[in-house]
Amino acid sequence: MYRGSRLAASFLLILTGLAASAAALFVVPPAFGNGGGRWLVPVAIVFAIGHWAALVGVARGRDWGRNVAVFMAELGGGLAILGAVALLTGARPFGADAAAGPGLVAWGAAVYALLGVSAGRVPVLARLGAHERRRVVFGPSFAGLAR
Repeated sequence: MYRGSRLAASFLLILTGLAASAAALFVVPPAFGNGGGRWLVPVAIVFAIGHWAALVGVARGRDWGRNVAVFMAELGGGLAILGAVALLTGARPFGADAAAGPGLVAWGAAVYALLGVSAGRVPVLARLGAHERRRVVFGPSFAGLAR
């Protein structure tokens, strides 16, 4: 097992969850208003809620939390790649004079890559043996005491 994986995944889920929640509540609704992209508002809100659900699962040590966190990392990485492709093709997804666009895309790609790695290292209790499960639940110092 890798020590600190749940802590790192929790920290990165808080970081990305705050950014996704802010974007879902304050950026997406005014940007699309009543236009054809109105369906993106509930999708962005569900994406933000997914981060918080994954945080609850990872913090409580649940196997489903690890899976949701890895899925959120995959979705966020995909959105970062989509943003990079849009920037490279000249689509200007952040407006006409958005100089921070490449930095935002690079930040998103880096944070979601780190989230995927740290969440992927969180142990899945169902796949562990009895002794390894005790080490994860009670810690390495108390694994021999809990028999």
